[in-house]
Amino acid sequence: MKSVDDQLKLIRRGAVEIIPEKELIERLKEGRILRIKAGFDPTAPDIHLGHTVLLYKLRQFQDLGHKVIFLIGDFTARIGDPTGRNELRKPLSKDKIEENARTYTEQAFKILDPNKTEVVFNSSWYEGMSLSDFSKIAINYTVARLLERDDFSKRFSSGLPITILELLYPLIQGYDSVMVEADVEIGGTDQKFNLLVGRALQEAFGQRPQVILTMPLLEGLDGVNKMSKSLGNYVGITESPKEIFGKIMSISDDLMYRYYELLTDYDLNEVRQMHPKEAKMLLAREMVARFYSEEEAEKEKESFERVFSKGQNPDDAPKIKLNESVKLIDFLVGNKLVPSKNEARRLIQQGGVQLNGERISDPFFTLEPGLKGIMRIGKKRFVELD
Repeated sequence: MKSVDDQLKLIRRGAVEIIPEKELIERLKEGRILRIKAGFDPTAPDIHLGHTVLLYKLRQFQDLGHKVIFLIGDFTARIGDPTGRNELRKPLSKDKIEENARTYTEQAFKILDPNKTEVVFNSSWYEGMSLSDFSKIAINYTVARLLERDDFSKRFSSGLPITILELLYPLIQGYDSVMVEADVEIGGTDQKFNLLVGRALQEAFGQRPQVILTMPLLEGLDGVNKMSKSLGNYVGITESPKEIFGKIMSISDDLMYRYYELLTDYDLNEVRQMHPKEAKMLLAREMVARFYSEEEAEKEKESFERVFSKGQNPDDAPKIKLNESVKLIDFLVGNKLVPSKNEARRLIQQGGVQLNGERISDPFFTLEPGLKGIMRIGKKRFVELD
């Protein structure tokens, strides 16, 4: 194991808070393997780079010699985490949660070391729990403390409904830490309240309270909003190598350094000494290699350089045949080249669509049958009109 100072340097990287850091230092000085917990509710089947901020921090703990408790909240997912919600969350079926959990775990192991990971499901202790058992948990926390939570207090003061299950969610999630005897729990800044509940419950059950480490929420491709599939500003780790590479290359320089800090171990001072385009190329290559292979990463790097540095068109641009007249905006949405008409209109009006090197600024430009050429959509997508 590395020295305490060396471990702290890596653990602090990108972290927002360590609560309390002095307790973490004490545990590291003991020289034992710590149990590092992170919980994930499988409410969706796919992981994007925003999710991997926590996974990569877990991997860093593994590289330091510690044990990761990868907790699948298959029980808590049935309730739905109320964090950041101003409305009731629709419940998921048990089958859908199980399906999501399988794919989620498979994707997580693209980052985590399976030999240093213990996968647990919180349904394993909640499924058989009686009301009498749960009362021993609930007695340790008051309604007043739960309503201190920002999400709940806002909804309560606005007269919006809060179910009893939602109110109990922090307790149910927090008790997971008791069951796995976590030394450290990692979560996003939006999870701080839940993590603190876990710390309080461990103390109530006679355990040494876990140290809390919060990580920032990763901004999406727009550099403003949290990465989210619903906002379309995400990089999915199961997307094609070309999509991953192209999306990373489209981010701003400032955001690139943020991604370096939270998603890699590269020395940030060395990265800042590189030309921004060279640094971004290295980051894009790193992400493709991580989720696919070195061969795929090198292939996409060469392809990107060929297209964007040398002005050539991609060899593998998909071919689309025009069988009838169609407005440009309908063509883009109909062929799933952009997610919505609003996004298509914005892209066109900003000069983001070119046909044979000429910009098209009219969303209602008509594409006629027999039209041939290369259409470029945004910075990274091409189609060939055949």
